[in-house]
Amino acid sequence: MSSPFTEKITSLYPPASLFEILIISSCQPFLEHTLSKYTAIKKAMFMNYHDNTLGDYLEFGVFTGSSFNFAMKIDKKMNQIFKRKIDTQFVGFDSFDGFGEIKPNDEHPSFKSNTFKVDKKKVIKNIEKSAKDQKFKLVEGFYQKTIENKKTSDYGINKSRIIMIDCDLKESTTLALNFSKPSLQEGTIIIFDDFNFYKGNRNKGEYCAFQNFKNQNPNIKFRRIFDYGYAGRAFIVANID
Repeated sequence: MSSPFTEKITSLYPPASLFEILIISSCQPFLEHTLSKYTAIKKAMFMNYHDNTLGDYLEFGVFTGSSFNFAMKIDKKMNQIFKRKIDTQFVGFDSFDGFGEIKPNDEHPSFKSNTFKVDKKKVIKNIEKSAKDQKFKLVEGFYQKTIENKKTSDYGINKSRIIMIDCDLKESTTLALNFSKPSLQEGTIIIFDDFNFYKGNRNKGEYCAFQNFKNQNPNIKFRRIFDYGYAGRAFIVANID
């Protein structure tokens, strides 16, 4: 026999209908995560405009360019909402040829050397179509050649306001973070798209790369601001001592 409390809770939280179950179960996980990634970028853009954080948008792991294109589109929307424009250069880094060599510590059953290999010409065409009057730059090549031992100023980047890291691997994430370091400022938002994979192993993936980066740079203080999708997490630079 149910108690009044149980009946009240049941009325507030009724069982999911068959329709709701079918809708949720039929939604492709990769699509669901991609949509949540768009929402994450939208949140970061809103915070930038709300707090007037100036700088560029950097994306490591452009792949098909879907999130890169979305970033440019939502930036225009924020222009309209806040009635002001933040001068922004959108800069993407990708080999467009997959992961390339995967080090033993980064091995994963879902990753092969050519995973995420795409038609670069098609990606560029789609980005050019979306960009219109916005400034963008794509840096092609494996990170060991394009950003290792280089500075953001080498690519005309001063400060960053959003950094999207969709690298999956510890090695490439480490290179992306070290390269981006000079551009960090109070208010820079770093979004990690694959933060919680590798079975939660603390010594692998984006999680480990970020932990190491924080340990090596204790003067940079971060705050976790939100999670999204299946494995994404975002942080904001709270202050730099």
